[in-house]
Amino acid sequence: MRLIIVRHGESEWNRIHRYQGQLDAALSELGMRQAAALAERLKSEQIDQIYSSRLQRAGRTAEAIAVFHPNTPFAYSEALLEINHGEWEGKYADEITSKYADGLREWREHPTRSQMPGGESFSNVLKRTLDFREQITASHMDQTVLISTHDVVVKILVADALGMNMDRINRIWVTNASISVIEYGSDLPYLVSLSEACHLGTLASTREGQKAL
Repeated sequence: MRLIIVRHGESEWNRIHRYQGQLDAALSELGMRQAAALAERLKSEQIDQIYSSRLQRAGRTAEAIAVFHPNTPFAYSEALLEINHGEWEGKYADEITSKYADGLREWREHPTRSQMPGGESFSNVLKRTLDFREQITASHMDQTVLISTHDVVVKILVADALGMNMDRINRIWVTNASISVIEYGSDLPYLVSLSEACHLGTLASTREGQKAL
C-alpha cells in the first residue's frame, strides 16, 4: 500500500497561535489557498481511497483534493483526529508557556509520558493511529490511500515507519498542507517523502511562525 499523508492547511487558530486539539477551528484564508495548491499538486495522482479527520480544517483540505477525484471513495475516521489537548484547548501559546511550562516541556521532550491536563494520553493516540494503519494496510494492500489529518498523527506514522523512539517525534517538522509518503510492502515500510511542500511556494507555513499546533 502507498500511503499519502497530508496535514491540513493552516487553520485560523494556527494563525493566531491558539491551541486547538480537537476543537473545530476553520481554515484561515491562507489555509484555503494552501489546500487549493495541495489539491492541484495531487490532481494527477492515482488515489483509491480518501480518509479524513472529521475536524473541518482536515475535512476541507481533503474535500479540496477530492474535487479532482470525484469517483474516489471518501470516509471520515475518528482515528485521524488530533490529540485532545484538554485544558490547553482554546488557550494561546503564550498562556500555555506561562501557566503550564513544566507540562509543555515534558510534552516536547518526552511525549510518551506526557498527558495534558484533562486531555488524551499519548498511548491512546498512538494506539488509535497504529490500529488505523494496520486496518488500512490490510484492506488496501495494493492501493494508494490518502489521509488528511493532523500534526501528531503524521508524526506518529512517520516515526513508526522509521522505527524511531516516539519520544523523538517533536523533532519532526510537518508543515501545513504538506505531503508525506510511506510505502508498505511485504517487508519494511519505506518513508518516501517527508513534509513535501514545493507546491506551496510562498504560501508555505514556517516552523518559527507557528507556535500552537
